[in-house]
Amino acid sequence: MGLLNKIPSLDADFLTYPSGDNCELYLLRNVKFEVFVSYCAKLSQAGFTCVNKNKLENNFFEFYKKGNVAVCVGYYDCDNTIRVVVDAQTDYPAFSPKATPNVTESKLWQFEVDHSLIDCGMCYILQLSSGAFFIIDSAHTYSINDCERIHKFLRERTPEDKKIHIAGWFFSHAHDDHIAQFISYLNFYCYDTVIDALYFNFISPDHRDGGDWMETHRGYYALFYGALENHPEIPVIRLHTGQTFYIENMRVDVLCSHEDVFPNDNSNYNDSSVVLMLTVDGTKILIPGDAGHEESYILEARYPEYLKSDIVQSAHHGHFGTTENFYRLVDADVVLFPVTQIMFDGDFDRYPCNKVAIDLADEYHIASNGTVEIPLPYKKGNLKVYPDETFESFKGVFDLWTYTYTPEYKEKLYKEYLARGGKPLEEYKNGF
Repeated sequence: MGLLNKIPSLDADFLTYPSGDNCELYLLRNVKFEVFVSYCAKLSQAGFTCVNKNKLENNFFEFYKKGNVAVCVGYYDCDNTIRVVVDAQTDYPAFSPKATPNVTESKLWQFEVDHSLIDCGMCYILQLSSGAFFIIDSAHTYSINDCERIHKFLRERTPEDKKIHIAGWFFSHAHDDHIAQFISYLNFYCYDTVIDALYFNFISPDHRDGGDWMETHRGYYALFYGALENHPEIPVIRLHTGQTFYIENMRVDVLCSHEDVFPNDNSNYNDSSVVLMLTVDGTKILIPGDAGHEESYILEARYPEYLKSDIVQSAHHGHFGTTENFYRLVDADVVLFPVTQIMFDGDFDRYPCNKVAIDLADEYHIASNGTVEIPLPYKKGNLKVYPDETFESFKGVFDLWTYTYTPEYKEKLYKEYLARGGKPLEEYKNGF
């Protein structure tokens, strides 16, 4: 409870959650809304400045600042709880919108990561109305060319006489298939890039439930934070639930993070994902990252109306993630699957939530089948699918993962790849 002395007394029983470096959460249960109002008043009386107030459905949030201490207070009507987050390490995002240039049409791309050797990873790229980019995650270590491919993609959409402008780079969580290629990008392409800020809220490496997952991720934490130490000029903003902020013509709502799972078990690392709702030119885009069932239950209880979206990223690549009811509430027109065709085929019957999402939608797209471009605001039939760029190296996949497929299935996938505009590959010229 190292930060408890930074704030007024809570005057109620509470549970403490170490949220991260210089950050703690205090959970008050079975309390009335009046307790929330009273505590916010105590913060003001103690010299804290209220910098923002927000309401997302029946959830109320107030944000305070005093010196280097930020205090986020949230009241959740669905379970009568108050969550007080004290963060003494990061500043708030931009709560107020600002006028920005309108020089280009806003667009969203589901970027086709290189899946030659790996079946997971995701990267979404938004181009905002000024021409600047907002990027979501990156790709896996085994997507070996992707920092170069991402740079090339951004470079082609940036004037020759200007550096690439990334208005924000967001990371849903710290799995390597989401952060690895960003580390490489930072090492190789910062000379050609301006990054305004990084946004994330990673679960602590010393988390109480980390026994099953943390050892395998410590190396990536070290690489990620080591890369940031080499670039202190890039602001880092830790996100907390209830924040609504603006990046150019995009509104960002933070709906959930690992802080919200407490006191429930978080041994499923995917339930540390930060869940965002993006609104660009009237189009709502829901990004659950790899959120699992614990976060799904939270989202369904708190935002039964607000989850309704135009576009949704399929949680955890369409594997075991959010529930069927989650997708019924989302009721999206477009479902984006950051996964390979092989894994999609294998998971479709295993996870009924995928069928629910697709049945409610007008269309869905699988990332391995080509980058998808969605002009914003979204209009049905206005999407563009780029030629397929990458295809499985079946020998490489077997050597790494021992996955095997029948010659008939491999040939079927290859023919579909060629039909999508893929270039013939030398290793398959003699068949399978």
